[in-house]
Amino acid sequence: MRGLWVIVLVLAGVISASAASHDNFSRLDSLIAEQSHIIDRKEAHLSQLKERLSRETAPAERYGTMKQLYEEYAAYQYDSAYAYVSHCLALARQMNDDRLLNESRLDLAHILSTACLMDQARLLLGQIDTTRLSATQLIRYYRTRTDLLIYQAEYMQGTQYAAEAVQQLIALRRRTAALSVPHDDVNYLLTVAECRADSGQPREAIGLLEKLMQQYHSGERLYSIITSTMSFHYGQLGDKEKQMQYLINSAESDLEGCIRENTSLRAIADILFDEGDIDRAYRYMRVAVDDANFYGTRLRNIQASRIVPKILDAYQTKQDRNHRNMMWLLGAISVIALLLVGGVIAIYQLLKRYRRLNEQKKAINEQLSQVNAQLGDTVEQLHESNAQLREREKLKEEYIARFLTLSSRFIDRGEEQRKALYRLYRDRKTEDLARELKSTHSGAENAKLFYENFDHAFLNIFPNFVDEVNKLLQDDGKIEVKQGKRLTTESRVLALIRIGITDNQSIAAILRASLTTIYTYRSKLKARAINKDDFETRVKNIEG
Repeated sequence: MRGLWVIVLVLAGVISASAASHDNFSRLDSLIAEQSHIIDRKEAHLSQLKERLSRETAPAERYGTMKQLYEEYAAYQYDSAYAYVSHCLALARQMNDDRLLNESRLDLAHILSTACLMDQARLLLGQIDTTRLSATQLIRYYRTRTDLLIYQAEYMQGTQYAAEAVQQLIALRRRTAALSVPHDDVNYLLTVAECRADSGQPREAIGLLEKLMQQYHSGERLYSIITSTMSFHYGQLGDKEKQMQYLINSAESDLEGCIRENTSLRAIADILFDEGDIDRAYRYMRVAVDDANFYGTRLRNIQASRIVPKILDAYQTKQDRNHRNMMWLLGAISVIALLLVGGVIAIYQLLKRYRRLNEQKKAINEQLSQVNAQLGDTVEQLHESNAQLREREKLKEEYIARFLTLSSRFIDRGEEQRKALYRLYRDRKTEDLARELKSTHSGAENAKLFYENFDHAFLNIFPNFVDEVNKLLQDDGKIEVKQGKRLTTESRVLALIRIGITDNQSIAAILRASLTTIYTYRSKLKARAINKDDFETRVKNIEG
């Protein structure tokens, strides 16, 4: 009885731990599921601001609205944030307003820092006369310089220059904390907390941040920053449970506020990979990579790419385990087949022994005929199953090899580009560096390589896909494949729908097209279909 109670208690503990783990991530998972609705609300709000801007004519009013648009885009999409803060800077110069001019310079320096345009950000900060700044602007000036060093240290992570950037960062924090500014300023309090942590006092830093956090709510940028910083300090103390909890709070705030310049979800995925929760970590990493791609700067993409080898290793381990299970299954099927063959032989011997018995012979013959038919069907099914298993294994090996080769080529290209950009930076060829950063040639080449591999892999599985699609289209609306191309853009849209990717935003991201373009393609294809109502459903059911 004692042993039984021990087993029951252990099982109860396992179930309780599993339920607790699910509860920790339930809100985060629900926010991820609601992302499309959250983004729609964000875009609707941005559209309202843009409409208001189109009606305004006074420079001061236009500056205020463009400032709002910059703040909305600052952690949402880099290109738009850069555009609006540049307009703010131009308006401030037009109005000859030093306060607004310095404010716009600080905003522009911050957004340049997020894009790792360090030299441009420093140059802009150097144009600011700190003696003419208000106390609030002065602390923000030093906070912007601090953020610049933080992004620089993150960008240089893994190199011999990272430690130097961190030392500069610590020294700058100390100078900032000594400024004569209002001590209730949020940027000042964040800096003081960081100084406490730099001095080996993470608990004191957490105490300050807990008070500061009460002034903000989930969904606000500062709430995300404060909770992320608290998670880091709990990690310094070795408290893994609170480290994860505050990371989750920060990630929830990022998702709730549509903050796509973020790090918390990626950090959660990294920890979950180390803990063995591969499926959840992979799901979170996909969201983090989508956010980094949408925001549009290289730093977050580079940081995400460092975890890709861990994903591949975990995936390979899982595949190896599945392969071993499959081999055991094949072994069991083989044993069953041998037993069935042995049964057939035994039955045949019985037939020879009792063939002279009339009535019994007929009954046995009828039974044996049925058994033989069933055995034949079973053996045939086994042969078909074995052939299918071998074919699937071959496909898996081929596409794993193709994926690894493609990933390696992307990594090599990224490394070559990084070295080239660093040489330009080292040689202070800023114009060449800017030209290279603006160039889209590398992205176009990578996209072309991706499309070639996608087309080849997809048409290996569905060789008659275009022909089958054309059967669903009217005679004057059939897809024509241009010479030298395997798939056109519109046939790639249908190919993605066939493999289960039906969301317009995901299709647009993969094909590097706008949402409007994808809507147009799908509408035109449906208009050319013989049966318009279930056209895409029929595409999904096309066999390989």
